[in-house]
Amino acid sequence: MKIIELHDEYGWVIAIIRNRWVQARVYDKPSMFGINNGRVSKCSISKTNSLDPTKPFFEQMDFNYDRGLDFDTLPEGLLQKIVAELENLPPSTS
Repeated sequence: MKIIELHDEYGWVIAIIRNRWVQARVYDKPSMFGINNGRVSKCSISKTNSLDPTKPFFEQMDFNYDRGLDFDTLPEGLLQKIVAELENLPPSTS
């Protein structure tokens, strides 16, 4: 995992994980709103390791979760690996 921006005061993290650009809201404690009742309550995973500012955001995503699944076109097993890396982040410092 390559961290681009680590935990702001609202829990947002931007990283490259498994060669995918990932933006996620990672809380210090698990929640019923999190993916698999975990710490990640919002998560967007791109099709590549970068974003193109000239293209619509969601057209570049393979996965989006906002307190519930919006869509998932990721290869099987990739979501679990990415979420596991996010869950292993230390609690925010704010």
